[in-house]
Amino acid sequence: MIDLRIAAKALISLSLMMAMALTCQAANTPEELEGDVIEIGEINDEFSAFEDEMVIVEGEIVYECGSGCWFVLDDETGSIFVDIFPSNFVIPQERGSEAKVYGRLSSRDNSPFIIGEIVEIDGEIYR
Repeated sequence: MIDLRIAAKALISLSLMMAMALTCQAANTPEELEGDVIEIGEINDEFSAFEDEMVIVEGEIVYECGSGCWFVLDDETGSIFVDIFPSNFVIPQERGSEAKVYGRLSSRDNSPFIIGEIVEIDGEIYR
């Protein structure tokens, strides 16, 4: 029979390791993602105020490229196309997940879009 003291020590050790891992993960959040989040509806309504600026948006990934090089983000105030291909990285298939994006606001055919430089999904950082 397992000694209860050994089991308790193992449980405490495991809890401490998990707490340390969560602390490390939070500490590794890029400072670029710690700024003010802008609503996508505000970007769509006042694009000229944000054009060519670095922005942070967050919302749900509602559409995604099969290879993970672009996606559409929706925050209930609006939707915006996020292109990460120019930044030379991709994300796994995460449709339905919440994401936070840092990138440069641009436009194509009078429609705003973001050239994403950093994407955070469920605590994972992609860049």
